[in-house]
Amino acid sequence: MRHVFNSRSIFYRPNATAIARRTFASKQLDETKLEAIGPVAEKLADTGVWTARGSRKDTDNAPKAKVKGDKTRVNVVSNELCEDIISYIGKSLKRHRGCDLIDIYPGAGLWSSKLHEFLNPRTHILMEPDEELYKPFLKPLLDRPNTRLVPASGLVWRELNSILTPEYLPHQTVPDAAGLNQRNDTLLVTANIAFHPQKQFRNFASIAHLVLYQFIDAIRISGLFQRYGLVRMLIWTRHDDIEGLVPKVMQRRKRLALETELCCEWVHEVCGRDIPESVWFIRDNLIDQSSNIATWKRMKAAKYKVPSGRASEGLKRALTNAKSRKIILPGGRPPEFKRPFLDLLDDLERAHATQIFTKSSDKYKNMQTYRWRANYETRKHQEMFEHMQDYDAITELYKSGKAAPGEIEAREKEWQSNLDSKAKGFIQEFITYKDNLHFYRQDPPMLHWDRREYEPLALEPEEFFPNVECSLIDIQPKSVSPLLRQIGPNSNRASDTFELLVSTLMGHSTVPISRALDALMPGASDYIIPRWTSARDLDHGGIVNKARSAELTPRLLNARQWEQLLELWMEWPFRPEFHELVARTHDDLADEANIFASE
Repeated sequence: MRHVFNSRSIFYRPNATAIARRTFASKQLDETKLEAIGPVAEKLADTGVWTARGSRKDTDNAPKAKVKGDKTRVNVVSNELCEDIISYIGKSLKRHRGCDLIDIYPGAGLWSSKLHEFLNPRTHILMEPDEELYKPFLKPLLDRPNTRLVPASGLVWRELNSILTPEYLPHQTVPDAAGLNQRNDTLLVTANIAFHPQKQFRNFASIAHLVLYQFIDAIRISGLFQRYGLVRMLIWTRHDDIEGLVPKVMQRRKRLALETELCCEWVHEVCGRDIPESVWFIRDNLIDQSSNIATWKRMKAAKYKVPSGRASEGLKRALTNAKSRKIILPGGRPPEFKRPFLDLLDDLERAHATQIFTKSSDKYKNMQTYRWRANYETRKHQEMFEHMQDYDAITELYKSGKAAPGEIEAREKEWQSNLDSKAKGFIQEFITYKDNLHFYRQDPPMLHWDRREYEPLALEPEEFFPNVECSLIDIQPKSVSPLLRQIGPNSNRASDTFELLVSTLMGHSTVPISRALDALMPGASDYIIPRWTSARDLDHGGIVNKARSAELTPRLLNARQWEQLLELWMEWPFRPEFHELVARTHDDLADEANIFASE
């Protein structure tokens, strides 16, 4: 196993032996994913590298591998898909024409060839560790001028850094501090980190998750190729490896998503699997409808043309909904959640309309059960809506500045009392609904998904070999806060402090931020809260409602609020020294966590 990763001093640095020992396939490669469609896939299948496990037929009859290579690699094999992508986002890629192109894990090279044809790069460096396997595929590309194959892994940071030199990139220079925060369109990076089966490593669900995290991390520390300025990245990975990078609901927004909000102008999913991400974590369908329509409007304004057969279901629904004059904003009616049982109920209702079920039949009993649940959900959602209306009324009263003395406090107390009278499960579900609305309503919406410039193109599993749906992610870095670049013992340790603040506060993500700060260090909230203006900016994610279940919590903080929190922490005259904060977060907060858990 060749993948070796490196990061900053506070992160673990595994070596090649450790990764080889600790990574493992979460699922086996089976024959259903080895259908070779098209000449590139057929040629890959003919190498004998990809064979399914556990099948005697496959074991006995599969061709002997002609060369060695990593059989977990997933290759793009659809010429049409590559051309459709170029035509779809080509307008934004034009600014990179004539650039230097770093190509990590090009594999069969179909995507690399199409990108090369469009960009005509002055230098194209292909980092491919499986040289023997893929060189025949890459030969037509390598025959072109200024194209060079480096038989090394771009996922081994030592090897990647070895090509970040004047020898390989004679046109690139390391800019000064100001230049590090400027776009560098003369350099572009593309990579394919799609692996099947996934390989888990420590707390990361897959190696791809770790690579994505460190690619994003490199932006704010100007590491790897980001040393040349803000360098755009086009990354292929499995569809399920991007959940943490481009979450579509609040519940999926974890540390990696926060990093992208701090460091990236955009993270677009160019193409991907066109099915719901999860039935466990969903949000009000009205939010999704609004997000889809807003995206369609942006696409229309920018004159995006979706290639034939590539329209996603979200885009189709947006076109249908946009024709209706009754467009209701999120929070304007009781929420609706797409639960699987509702589809089952619809099927049973349609069947019952043509063939009457007897009351003793299982179908009739199931239908009645689903009817009861649907009615219960409807009543519950109506109550949630009414609580949300009262919450919004209090916010509007704050904005108006016309409240009588004590009026807001009385209404907040009444709102909290009404909510407390409900069952604990209802309260939790309502708060999740409220917080998802909070994510979407602010300007701009918190999630990169809700800011997307265009809908992802739909694709098919057979356009990859093995047949595993992948996504192409387009990442454009942005200028980061100077404090986030203060790393290590020769600095004020602001960035290292930020690491501890985020990891600790997000560990208590639903605790009111004032309590969480005081748990982190007594007196912190007294200094920070009164000065934290972005936390009270009602148009950009701020909250002023002081009811216990309405207060700002760590999971609701957007990128600007996190940045200002760090600024205020570093200004605080009584902030602890970095080593004291390390000790505090590793010891005392364990006790605080027990207190929070018991309440």
